[in-house]
Amino acid sequence: YILGVIFYRYLSEHTEEYMNNLLKNDHITYEDALADKDFHDTVVEWSLDYLGYFMKPENMWKNLIKKIDDNNFSIQDFETAINETMGSSVGHKSEAAFDKLFDDMNLQDKDLGREVSDRTDLIKKVMLKVNDLNFGLKDADFDVLGTAYMILIGLFQSDAGKKGGEFFTPTSAAELLARLATVGLTECNSVSDCCAGSGSLLLQVQNYVPNKISHFYAQEENGSTYNLLRMNLIMHGLSPEEFTTYNDDTLRHDN
Repeated sequence: YILGVIFYRYLSEHTEEYMNNLLKNDHITYEDALADKDFHDTVVEWSLDYLGYFMKPENMWKNLIKKIDDNNFSIQDFETAINETMGSSVGHKSEAAFDKLFDDMNLQDKDLGREVSDRTDLIKKVMLKVNDLNFGLKDADFDVLGTAYMILIGLFQSDAGKKGGEFFTPTSAAELLARLATVGLTECNSVSDCCAGSGSLLLQVQNYVPNKISHFYAQEENGSTYNLLRMNLIMHGLSPEEFTTYNDDTLRHDN
């Protein structure tokens, strides 16, 4: 739930920052443009083309937080926001990147609370804690969001690995392997990881190739880890068109 909430906040703030930048010469914000009939359809099209999804103003993170502050929030609001945002990619090139991405975050799970009010109270606490984090989306030198995300994935995988045979590769090991694999390379058409896990190794490779890597390929068998993989690639600046991922057993079916 924590990882899913962090990812949703990222999608929302990235949407607003990206779209506001596109619209700055028109002297209008993303939300105002959507309320303007002359801009609305074009902005929706831009969002789907460039980001791969479309987020309604009422589903934006800051507006969900405002509903919490106004004591007018239900967990169903968050569920609707996720479903509508992910559903917007259906039928577009980005559909595979977002398909069932939040399946592990079941907001109707009774483990969150027996009643809707109990589940609402718990998810509100998580959202408010995540809202307090300084994501630093504009700070290129220190990836606050990526760092927090990798730490959480590390904690998740180290715990799950003891029982499920899955293990999180320490950043230092991924960095060393990425450096060895790219020795002498100034450009790279594509990079692939057949047991990608959360994608940490793939993401490290791009740090040691001066020119942009055209495409990333990844395969991961575990369904939950596969979702984390796609989230992680997106959160580190890759557009859905820049990666192809498979949720499959590499030994039995090497895509």
